[in-house]
Amino acid sequence: MRSLVLALTIILLLTSCNDDDKEDTVLVFKYKSSVQCAPDSGILLDDMAADLTAANIKVLCAADGHDGNVAITLCGAETGEINVYEITKSALINAENLGFSNLSALQDANVVMACQ
Repeated sequence: MRSLVLALTIILLLTSCNDDDKEDTVLVFKYKSSVQCAPDSGILLDDMAADLTAANIKVLCAADGHDGNVAITLCGAETGEINVYEITKSALINAENLGFSNLSALQDANVVMACQ
């Protein structure tokens, strides 16, 4: 009986913990503008993040990624590489006004967000 009460107490404590104080976040992306056969082409992750922070949008996490689309293999053709940023949902419209898009628009995107 004691172990049952202890187990129920632990479950109650764990389920009562939530992140109501933490604002919801969203992932946004923008193409790097990198091209094939030019390994140093494209906008760096930190440089593009500066555009967001200059607009008072806090970047919570950032990562490189790929849009997941098949691209023709041809020097000068786009690579499909993207820069991805985690921001608050309340900043999404401002980010979209800067040319960023919600990552959910790319169904096959390949992105690993390693921030905590």
